Amino acid sequence: MKKILSFLCVLLLSAGAQAATVRSQADPQRLVVWLTDGSKVYHDLADEPTTTFADGSLLLTTAKTSISYPLDKVLRYTYEGVYSSISAPTLQPGEVYFAQGGDGMTFAGLPAGTLIQLFSSDGKLLGKQTAAEGQKAEVSLQGMPAGMYIVKAGDATYKFLKK
Repeated sequence: MKKILSFLCVLLLSAGAQAATVRSQADPQRLVVWLTDGSKVYHDLADEPTTTFADGSLLLTTAKTSISYPLDKVLRYTYEGVYSSISAPTLQPGEVYFAQGGDGMTFAGLPAGTLIQLFSSDGKLLGKQTAAEGQKAEVSLQGMPAGMYIVKAGDATYKFLKK
């Protein structure tokens, strides 16, 4: 009897997992408007909704309809079933280590030939260097004014705040 119950439990659990997989693959892509009263309003992204803000309202317009939500009734709006096509950096966490000090950053573990660039917050290139195999690469901000800087190592980007 215990074997039969165990078999039925395993069967039910695997069927539930398969249903969850099918459901996640079939999830519609939609825009969800979350209202302050706890309700949600769903809009299919296939209808290509556009959102604008005017006169204290969130305006949602599609080819089929136009609807206005007063902003004091809208908690937020999100997208469901939409996946980004932005790829992750190829420099993997755990392979590259950096230490941030008052006047710069030190990188260890960068592949040889990795280009390291230092930019000001307005995008001006301030310096660049190439990492050597097995060597630490240092980006120095000594003599630079306090502020936000951007360091790009390969295709990974880091923000640096010098105080």
